Amino acid sequence: MKISCVTTFLMCGNFDNTLAHNLFYVNMETPTQFISRIISNDRISEGFFELSLSWDPRAPVPMPGQFMTVRVGSLAVPLLRRPFAFAGFDADSSSAAIIYQKRGAGTELLAAARPGDELDVIGPLGTPFVIDTDQSKHVIIAGGIGLGPMLFLSSALKSRNIPARFIFGCRNKSLVPDTKMFTDADPQICTDDGSAGFRGTVADYINTNVSLDNSTTIYACGPSPMLTSVNKIAQSSGARCQVSLEAVMACGVGACMGCAVPVVGGGYARVCKEGPVFDGGEVLWERM
Repeated sequence: MKISCVTTFLMCGNFDNTLAHNLFYVNMETPTQFISRIISNDRISEGFFELSLSWDPRAPVPMPGQFMTVRVGSLAVPLLRRPFAFAGFDADSSSAAIIYQKRGAGTELLAAARPGDELDVIGPLGTPFVIDTDQSKHVIIAGGIGLGPMLFLSSALKSRNIPARFIFGCRNKSLVPDTKMFTDADPQICTDDGSAGFRGTVADYINTNVSLDNSTTIYACGPSPMLTSVNKIAQSSGARCQVSLEAVMACGVGACMGCAVPVVGGGYARVCKEGPVFDGGEVLWERM
């Protein structure tokens, strides 16, 4: 099934993340809880799956960078809802997609689910990416489980005829996704062992193959060490950098503070509420 993007994401010139967050708090619609049905649930690489599901047309339209929480199963275990970033959204068929890794009780159950099975969904949640319309170069970087939201962003940029370079990093060839969404992004693949694409990390590739300057915006999601390296590269080159952070979430709505991360200037920000998308300069990376 084709999962394309919706184009109503936030775009602005003269990007200021604090201002953008304030705008989101004022204008973002209230997330909706509803029962969804699985459309497809396919393995796309070793341990990774792409799931498409029906989206309630009464719910707000998801934007790249936002996420949903899912109640997996009807039993007491697992107790907590699981957060999943949107990997795509098709307004015509009212369907959404996620990419997830099977790595615990909740995702074990999800991987066993079949088309037609029901899921209890709340979404969309969190703050989306902000597209810098005054920037001439856009670089999208994804690592591991951070692939989903970056594919959604790539599709959204393409729908607005905004060219972007897509770079994906993983450990080895077995983790390279076999899915149309990934192929459509025209990715540069980087593997730690060189079994596919460039040998080395995404940071290694950028340092040797990508020209960055103050007309560039980097958008990244992946493991914390990768994001730390990418943010350092952005700072040294004068490029802007937006990162989508991963965190363990208990409530997903900002109440429990379980996903708080340290920020520059003191204090903490909640990944589920102030994030998951942050300006790279906001995060206190040495304490991550």
